[in-house]
Amino acid sequence: MHDCLIDGEISSEIPVSDRAFLYGHGIFETIAVESAQPIFWQQHLLRLREGCQRLGLCMPDETVLLRELQTVCAGKLLSVVRISISASGGERGYSAYTPSGVSATRRTVSCHDWPADVELPRLKGIELPISEYRLAHNRQLAAIKHTNRLEQVIAASEPAVSKAGEGLMLDQDEFVISTVSANIFLVIGGQLITPRMDRCGIHGVTRGAILQAFSHRCEKRRVTLQLLNEAEEVFLCNSIRGIWPITRIADWQFEIGPFTREIQEWLGQQSKLLAKPA
Repeated sequence: MHDCLIDGEISSEIPVSDRAFLYGHGIFETIAVESAQPIFWQQHLLRLREGCQRLGLCMPDETVLLRELQTVCAGKLLSVVRISISASGGERGYSAYTPSGVSATRRTVSCHDWPADVELPRLKGIELPISEYRLAHNRQLAAIKHTNRLEQVIAASEPAVSKAGEGLMLDQDEFVISTVSANIFLVIGGQLITPRMDRCGIHGVTRGAILQAFSHRCEKRRVTLQLLNEAEEVFLCNSIRGIWPITRIADWQFEIGPFTREIQEWLGQQSKLLAKPA
């Protein structure tokens, strides 16, 4: 069993010339894996491919990625696998980035323990403070999961967010975008409302699966804090956490209602890893 492969070789060392290390020039996926079978594998690959196209990176062969994923988590019932694609070629300096071409790339596939603290919040929900940090607009980087996550690091370090373990994030125009590490949905009048993220934020894999499966009840829009007054239920979604009900955001309180439980049950049908505890 090998916990980390770099370009197919057993290693945990990346050279200091790696451009993800130097400049954040790379993308990654964090994938739930059960008995060496990745959950929502095709959706993760689609986002990985989109990120490679945006950042001028060479998309690795899908068969190679799956084989390496299964190698690093062999023998484990539950695990989290991170696939990172980083630019590895060129000279030092910003100008080595060639978006019109394809940069030399390095792939890193690593296996991590399944977190022990994801199931209780699925049942009881969590309370969220509002982060003081505001997400900047950048349409070129919106939607993809690039390796420069400084905005989330800054937000997560705020005392209130750190204590709660999560926090609501707004953009520079004060629209709701996501939580620090998950996407968010509001239930209003029987409809599922999720923020538009064409200017910042990440198009989460679980969010995308919900939008596809419940398309007749979903709407993407600009979400203001005032819209929380109309929300009957609120929940976050994440590839590892699954669905966590949100019971409070600042002064707004919410019930854990039937729509949230319905989405949890649906997600549990896709994978037992993401099911609500009985």
